[in-house]
Amino acid sequence: MTNLFLENFVLIFVAIDPITILPIFATFTQGLNKKDLVTLCLRSTFTAFMILLIFWLFGSALLQMMGITINSFRIVGGMFLMVIAYQMVFEQRQKRREETAEEAMDDEELSSLATFPLAIPLMAGPGAITLVMLLSEKSGSSIENQIIGFSPIFVVLILNAISLWVSGKMAKRLPTSALSALQRTFGLLLGALAIEFVIEGVRLTFDI
Repeated sequence: MTNLFLENFVLIFVAIDPITILPIFATFTQGLNKKDLVTLCLRSTFTAFMILLIFWLFGSALLQMMGITINSFRIVGGMFLMVIAYQMVFEQRQKRREETAEEAMDDEELSSLATFPLAIPLMAGPGAITLVMLLSEKSGSSIENQIIGFSPIFVVLILNAISLWVSGKMAKRLPTSALSALQRTFGLLLGALAIEFVIEGVRLTFDI
């Protein structure tokens, strides 16, 4: 049981990687007050949790029923990420950048940001979804194994929420010029990640 937990933890930690995406989170949490940051952490983490839980329980059956492959997620997720990356590089992403830290974002904007791109695809991306479905099948039909097998996902998502929270604190302490440079740099990296998603999806779809 311990081996199952540790093995799944390592795999899902690498797939979601809360440490590497911390600087990317910082570009989305700039200017948020404490209340909005807490709301964003909770909403994005809960959304990612529900998505991964659904795919853990019903992923394979759901995709087969709808005639959708995971590679379609890779391609469309990559395309959406490319748009986000473009907006980050040219500083078009958030209208809240023009607001002061004390001004709260409206509920609709917070919900939208928490869902995309934070929960999807940064937390629950194509790689994480694919891995979750594979780990679910590997854990077998035992309820005990299913719970132990899924629990590392919950732990990593908590670490991800902490990463998002820390990024908000980091964003407040960095000067505007540094955040601008950080945003553009990680916009380029996010764009490269998006291209990788699309290439991988196309490669696996056409078996190139």
